[in-house]
Amino acid sequence: MKTAAVFMFRLVRVALVLAVAWAGAFWLYENRTTPEKETKQDPVPMVRVMPLSPESKVMTVTAFGTVAPRRQVRISPEVPGRINTLHPGFAAGGAFEKNDLLVGIDPEPFRLDLQAAQVRISQAQADIRSLEQEIKNLEKDKDLYQAALALAQKELGRVKNLSARDFASQNTLDRAEQQVVSARIQRQAVISRLAMTTPLMAQKQAVLAMARVDVQKADLSLQKTQIRADFDGFVLVRSALVGEYVTPGQVLAVIYEKGALDVEVKIPMEEMQWIRMDSAGGIQPEARVTLANMDTMADQAWAAAVAREHAAVDEQTRTLPLTLEIKGPLENDHPPGMDLKPGSFVKCRIFGRQKGQVFTVPRHLLKPGGQLFLATDGHLEIRPVRVLRKVADAVYIDAGLDPGDQVITTPVPGAVEGMALDIRADGE
Repeated sequence: MKTAAVFMFRLVRVALVLAVAWAGAFWLYENRTTPEKETKQDPVPMVRVMPLSPESKVMTVTAFGTVAPRRQVRISPEVPGRINTLHPGFAAGGAFEKNDLLVGIDPEPFRLDLQAAQVRISQAQADIRSLEQEIKNLEKDKDLYQAALALAQKELGRVKNLSARDFASQNTLDRAEQQVVSARIQRQAVISRLAMTTPLMAQKQAVLAMARVDVQKADLSLQKTQIRADFDGFVLVRSALVGEYVTPGQVLAVIYEKGALDVEVKIPMEEMQWIRMDSAGGIQPEARVTLANMDTMADQAWAAAVAREHAAVDEQTRTLPLTLEIKGPLENDHPPGMDLKPGSFVKCRIFGRQKGQVFTVPRHLLKPGGQLFLATDGHLEIRPVRVLRKVADAVYIDAGLDPGDQVITTPVPGAVEGMALDIRADGE
């Protein structure tokens, strides 16, 4: 009986707990609030844009090269001798002017040679005058012997007439004939001597001509004892001192002309299309030369021009060498701090063809496949363009853009054609 009462008590307690729990759950269900539904929207990306406008662009080709003298001369003597004079500036880096005496060689031996050659001329002239007088004498002798022969022949004829009438002896006739023969021999001897004077005169004339050549050679050698400058310039290398004995062909110094400097640069073949070369028409593209790797002298520049292109492409680099002639320093607010020297490493900017209606865009904005991100009517437009040329930090575009187009200069995450954009101008 007691056990049944305990069981009923427990059952009632469980039923009561369940009833309270059900009542609470029913109340919460009846008093619940329905949440409002919100539509999730993707955020509109904010981008910055830069308006584009076409302009006329000069295609500039940049290259590096080393300055070299346009006219570099090795000074060598043409006659042997001992150096007795040197120009005061005849040292490495020294300056000189046109017609200055650079090197003087002892001239005394060559003066003596000149005097000896002049004496030989005088002797040859005296020999010719003597021969000319001898020819005159022989001509007179020829006439005299001709007259004597005529008289001897006349006497022989008279003696023959007398001998035919027995008025002259045979001895007289023989003597007359001997006189005729003797006169003929003397006359022939004079004629022979006279004939020999022609080649003898030619020989003496040749001796005179050779003596005159010797004078010219000696005089030329004397002149060559002085080596003078053909231009204003500087001494690059010197290897001679006063008192040294030098021989022909020995290099005494290397000099170069002042203000005559060139730069050889090598241009890739794809860049040559921008440089207009026309040597026949006198077209020389202008250029500007600055010292490379010297920021402190960035304002110092020299004007130059492309003088010529070489006849062959470099087989190793597949580039075409060009020679630039340096004209002189450019006028600017900063006076030149130094002259341009041979061996200087320089940066050359060659101003080539001019192109109109070209858009310049920072190179990093060009997307793969030659596309640009543009902002059009608040939406993204991915537009293909035609790249005219790529340079260090920019690209030149000549097709695919219109004036006023706005190129996006900031990254666009998840870029999709037509997506909305929050557009801001650069600088905002």
